[in-house]
Amino acid sequence: MSHLPASGSFQPDSSHAWPLSDADQPAVRILRHADLTADDRAQWAALSALAGAANVFAQDWFMDAALSHAPDGADVFLAVVAPINGPWLGVMPLIAAPRFGRWPVRIWRNWSATNQFLGTPLVIAQSADLFWKSLFAFLDQRTGGEIMLHVSGLDADDPISIALFDRCERERRAFHTIHCHDRPAYRAGKEGEGRGDAKMRSRLRSLSKRLEQEHGPVTIDILAPDAPCTAWIDAFLDLEASGWKGRSGSALASDSATQALFCEVIERGHANGSARLATLSVGGRAIAMSSWFEAAIWGHGFKMAFDEDYRAYAPGQLLMRDIRDHIEVRPGMSFDSCVPRGAGHCHRLWGSNRKIVDGAVAIGSPWHHVQFDALMKARAAYAAIKARFPDRPAT
Repeated sequence: MSHLPASGSFQPDSSHAWPLSDADQPAVRILRHADLTADDRAQWAALSALAGAANVFAQDWFMDAALSHAPDGADVFLAVVAPINGPWLGVMPLIAAPRFGRWPVRIWRNWSATNQFLGTPLVIAQSADLFWKSLFAFLDQRTGGEIMLHVSGLDADDPISIALFDRCERERRAFHTIHCHDRPAYRAGKEGEGRGDAKMRSRLRSLSKRLEQEHGPVTIDILAPDAPCTAWIDAFLDLEASGWKGRSGSALASDSATQALFCEVIERGHANGSARLATLSVGGRAIAMSSWFEAAIWGHGFKMAFDEDYRAYAPGQLLMRDIRDHIEVRPGMSFDSCVPRGAGHCHRLWGSNRKIVDGAVAIGSPWHHVQFDALMKARAAYAAIKARFPDRPAT
């Protein structure tokens, strides 16, 4: 469980703004979600409109719902970078933790909710370098023993992430990649992107034809923007709970907070035009349902469910193929499938990828940086031992 900083760390209050030495430079404010004023919320919404195209999960409407329903939402701080009395340049949700994996060291990490599949913070691209410079200076001065900022779920090619890497290099601030993997994606305008794997598409055409021959007409419907979404949400929750996720207790309906978050972000996203809700039916029966979000330049997969009685026809893949075709005709729209690693069939359908990075950044005093370096060396040594002796019991 995450914990707030000990007494030596800063605590948020109405006066907690720390301007840099140059009066024209922005200040860093630490806010609690519950304490946001009407002006704060207006600034958050304005920043989302300017900077939220590449990560819909960071936009105010999604993050507000996520913080409201998360068990640890009260422990989260919003680190806001903005000129004094000026518009927000960027915001990043942070939470303090007393451990980094198995290691008992105090850290900050960017916070993400369950089923939030990208952690890149909400920052105006042109101000990204200033955002990181201000945030690091703030954390260096006001740290209460934390030796790192753990940033997870970053798009490695996003301007905000690139600015982070560049800022660390410029300041000779240690940055260690903790993990990196590729996620199936569609890249708009990428040469050779094509329509995915030809063999995969041929297989799906055959499955769709057989499904129709054996069970009736196949239809795919995307809920109209002006149609109510409550019935779609209820049907999705029932469909997901009827399968293996329901039996294993991992369905959305198995946890009240997770279900509440899903319902609220779908309702909000449908109302503001961000959410897309699709259903694949055969003979009038829904056998696959999927939700995703779209902003100006990126779509993000969210949740999918299918009827396991029709598993042999790959209904989820049939629906995803239609979503792929829907995205492809949108000018300039890329799509992140947000599927877990190892989903080979998705790679074959989407054809490209999005590189997702988790990293650790040194913060604090020179002594904290020494501790950070020692921790990274200890992690590397431990990983080498585990690789050499994979069956050796932990001690």
